[in-house]
Amino acid sequence: MNEKEALILLGRYNSGTATADEIKLLENWYSAESLKQKLSDAEADFGHLKDEIWAGTLQRANLQEDLITNQQKRPFYSRNWYRLSVAAALLIGGSGYLFIRHQLVNSSSTQIEIANHIPGGKNKATLTLANGQKIILSDAVHGKLAEEQGVSITKTENGELIYKITAKPGDYTSSSSNYNTISTAAGENYQVILPDGSKIKLNAISSLKYPASFASQSERKVELSGEAYFEVAKDKQHPFKVKTSNQEVEVLGTHFNINSYTDNTATKTTLLEGSVKVSPLGYANGKDRTALTSFAVLLKPGEQALQKANNITILPADTEQAVAWTEGFFYFQSTSLKDVLQEAAKWYDLEIVYNGPIPSDHFTGKIPKNASLGKFIKLLQLSDIKFGIEGRKMIIN
Repeated sequence: MNEKEALILLGRYNSGTATADEIKLLENWYSAESLKQKLSDAEADFGHLKDEIWAGTLQRANLQEDLITNQQKRPFYSRNWYRLSVAAALLIGGSGYLFIRHQLVNSSSTQIEIANHIPGGKNKATLTLANGQKIILSDAVHGKLAEEQGVSITKTENGELIYKITAKPGDYTSSSSNYNTISTAAGENYQVILPDGSKIKLNAISSLKYPASFASQSERKVELSGEAYFEVAKDKQHPFKVKTSNQEVEVLGTHFNINSYTDNTATKTTLLEGSVKVSPLGYANGKDRTALTSFAVLLKPGEQALQKANNITILPADTEQAVAWTEGFFYFQSTSLKDVLQEAAKWYDLEIVYNGPIPSDHFTGKIPKNASLGKFIKLLQLSDIKFGIEGRKMIIN
C-alpha cells in the first residue's frame, strides 16, 4: 500500500466509516511499518501518517495530546521519542498484532467512572534523616529542610532534593551510621542530587540509602531497593557503588538504570553512557552479601545485565524503554498482561487479583503516566480484557 492509499484509509478510519476489510488492510500496513526498527529514506514519508494515527487513537480513548506534550516542564532524561513507535497507544499482540478498534469492547461505564477517579502518581517521597527525623517531600514543601554533618538539605520548587556541603574539610568527621534514606510509596517518584553532584531519580515503591556526606570516605556507596535512574558525577578517586539485594554496580561516572524490584524474577541493569561493573553478591572472605568480583561482568553503553540468582547475562538493551519512566511514560514492548498490570499496580497503588488463568495478551506501545487509571484501562480494553474495580483492588476476569 502506498502513501496515497494509506491516507484515504486513514481518513475513513478516523471518521469511523472504514469497512472491516479496510481496517484489516490498515492493520497489516501499520504492523509492518511499526515493527521496523529503522526507517529508510523512502519510508520516512510515512512518519506523519503514524502521527495522525496516534492522534486519532488518543481521541478515541479520550486521551488528549497535551497529556504527552505537557507531561513535564523539565524532563529528567531527554530522548528523541520519534522512533519509539509514536503512532501506537497500544498495539495488542497474541499470535500477531491487532490495530485500534472502532469501539471499546465490553466496557463498563460504571467501572471506568470509578477508575477515572484514581489518578496517576505524584512527585513525592519521604526523607528519613540520620537522626530519625522524617520529612514528607511534596509539592507544597520547598526551601531549606535541614542541615546535618556539614551538609545543607534543600528542596527546590522544581521538586528536586539537593544536598550542598556547607562545612570546611576537617570541620566534622563522617560516620558509617550517618545515613539518610529517601523512599517512595506506590504512586510516587522523586529526584535527589547528592553532595557529590550525582543525580538519582527513584521510581515508585523504591528507596535509596546514602551517607549524609561522602567526605572522608574512599568510595561513594549507596543502597537501592526498587528502581532508580543514576547520573553519576565523575570522580576517579572515589568510585561510586550501588548495592541492591543481590548485586553491586561499580562506576566512576556514567548514566544507568537499575530495576531491582523484589517481585521481578531478575534484576536489570541498563547502561546508557560510560562503563559499569556488575557483580553478584554472595559469601566471601567471611562476610555475606559481598561482591563476587570473579563473576563480575562489564557493560558497554546499550547493554543490559540480566541477573537471576548469581547468573548474569549480557543482552542488547532497549535503552529508550528502560528510562521511559523517567520521562513520565509507561513503555511496553511485547509485554505480558501480568507485567503491564504489575507496573500499573505500583503507579496507581492497586492490588491486582486474577479470577481464573491470567490472559496471555501482550502489549506494545506507550501511555503517559499522568493519565488516570480509567484512561489506562480503556486502552487495555482494546484487547477485550474484562475487569472490575473495588476500591484499590482491580479484578481481572
